[in-house]
Amino acid sequence: MKFLCFVCSLTCFATLGFSQDPMLDMDMLFPEWAGRQDSAMIHQHVSESDASESVSLETLLKRIERLEEEVQQLKGFLEKRQQVTEKKPDDPGIPLIEQQLYTRALRHFTAGDYGKAAELLRQVRDNTEDKELNLSALYWLGECAFRQDNYNEAVVLLQELLSEKSEVFRENALILLAVSFRNLGKQAESNHYFQVYLKAYPESRYSALARKELQKSQ
Repeated sequence: MKFLCFVCSLTCFATLGFSQDPMLDMDMLFPEWAGRQDSAMIHQHVSESDASESVSLETLLKRIERLEEEVQQLKGFLEKRQQVTEKKPDDPGIPLIEQQLYTRALRHFTAGDYGKAAELLRQVRDNTEDKELNLSALYWLGECAFRQDNYNEAVVLLQELLSEKSEVFRENALILLAVSFRNLGKQAESNHYFQVYLKAYPESRYSALARKELQKSQ
C-alpha cells in the first residue's frame, strides 16, 4: 500500500514535469540558506558552460542517445506502474474513486492550490478505509497547512501522523514538524524534533541542516 501511494505521487509529479522532490525543498525549509545555494549554482553553471565548449559533436550525439534510452525506460516503467494502480473487477484494493481523489489532490498541490488540495485530501480521509492511504492524505494535509503558513494546524496534523507509529512519510513529517515549531518561535519543541529526526535519520537529506539548527540554539 505504501508503494502504491508512492507510485500515485510519482506518476502525478512525472506527468506534470517536476524534476525535484516537491515536498520539502531546502529554500522552503531553510530560506536563510537560499542565497548561498544560488551563488553555488551560478558558479557551477559558469564552470559547466566553460567545459561544454570543448565537448565534441560525437560525444553530444552519444549523450542524446543515452537520454533517449532513459526516457523510453522511464516511460515503460510509468506505464507498468499505472497498470498496477488501475482497479480490476476482482481487485480488493483501494477503490478507484479514492485513487482519483488522491491523485487530483497532488496535482492541485504541485500547482500551488493548497486549499483545493486540502479539500480533496479530507475527502480521501473521510472515505477510505485503507490505513496507509489515510495516513498519506494526513501528511499532505500537514504540508498544505505548512505551505499556507498555518503552522499551528500543521503541528496538529503532523503530530497525529507521527502518533500512529507508521513509516508513511515519517522522515519528512519529523523535519517539517521541527521547522513548524521553529517558525512558531517554540525553540524547545523545535529542538526536540530536530533531535528525534537526527537520531532516526543521522545521514539523511536534511541531517546536516538539522545539526546546524541545533547548533544555532546553543
